[in-house]
Amino acid sequence: MSSPEIAVIVPVFNGAKYLPACVESIAAQRFADFVCVLVDDGSTDKTPALCDDIAAGDGRFVVVHKRNGGAATARLTGVQTARAYHPRWFAFCDADDLLHPDFLGEMHRAATESGMPIACCRRVLFTDDAVPAPGPLTAKSTLYSAPDHLDALLHNHDMDFGLWNKLYTADLPLEELLDNNVLYNEDLMANWRIFLLAKGCVYLPFAGYRYRQHAASMSHALPPQSLDDQRAVALHIRESVPAQWPALQQSADAFYYEKLVYLTSMILRREDTAPYRVQYGEMLIAISSGLKDRRLGRNPRLPLVMRLSAVATVRFPKLWRRLCQKYLKDRQ
Repeated sequence: MSSPEIAVIVPVFNGAKYLPACVESIAAQRFADFVCVLVDDGSTDKTPALCDDIAAGDGRFVVVHKRNGGAATARLTGVQTARAYHPRWFAFCDADDLLHPDFLGEMHRAATESGMPIACCRRVLFTDDAVPAPGPLTAKSTLYSAPDHLDALLHNHDMDFGLWNKLYTADLPLEELLDNNVLYNEDLMANWRIFLLAKGCVYLPFAGYRYRQHAASMSHALPPQSLDDQRAVALHIRESVPAQWPALQQSADAFYYEKLVYLTSMILRREDTAPYRVQYGEMLIAISSGLKDRRLGRNPRLPLVMRLSAVATVRFPKLWRRLCQKYLKDRQ
């Protein structure tokens, strides 16, 4: 295979149910100059054979089989494998998701025309019962120069924390940045480190990435370690802001406090909170002590709804739990 313009990395673990549709959406890209690396992360279902069959039927697809190590290690293996083909850009796709037919083309166009090392588009959520039809394209895009792109990563929900709705120049040392020893929220940790090295990014408002929601998704689980990892990532972000960007420090401080309040609400919306006693106690102390802190609870970048939620968490815990269970049902 000659040097492709883009390498698409797809980590797969026991993904036989959804992988064919994912691969079909990649193969149908109107921008055809790509190689796709399927990384079988120690699957125990039909995924290994399925990956081999896909690669045998389409020369643009390559398969790597490895021992199970999680999505982050699978993506790292994929990037390392793809480097042998000397791509100019990297994209990522989860094995249960879908790409808009113009995802690669529009992201590549925006990145090359803007001269930015990262392109990003909007995601659209869907379920098995409602697969979205391709939406319209838009020519409008937004340029974020440093440090505004970092602020947008933290607070622009359309930009999202994920690796999968973005295109990255191959000049970035992705191998170093993806290997962050984080199991949950590893996408945000990787993107924060990547964005710190980038001069900015270009954002496209078109819905180029289709994110499947289903019960088996890791994003719907809440093991105690996920809370620990998310707090650790938010703290790392807060502590790693370059000193020359005080406005970004204020943004990161607000993000950290908002994360504490959000994670506490995730605990409270569950029927059984016993597994999270330690995490809940630690975050309650942190939220309470930060209420009057100008860098945290009184940070002007903290949304009012989060400020009120912090007060309710500390001062009206029983009422707040009832409200969380009644209205915050997305992760129950």
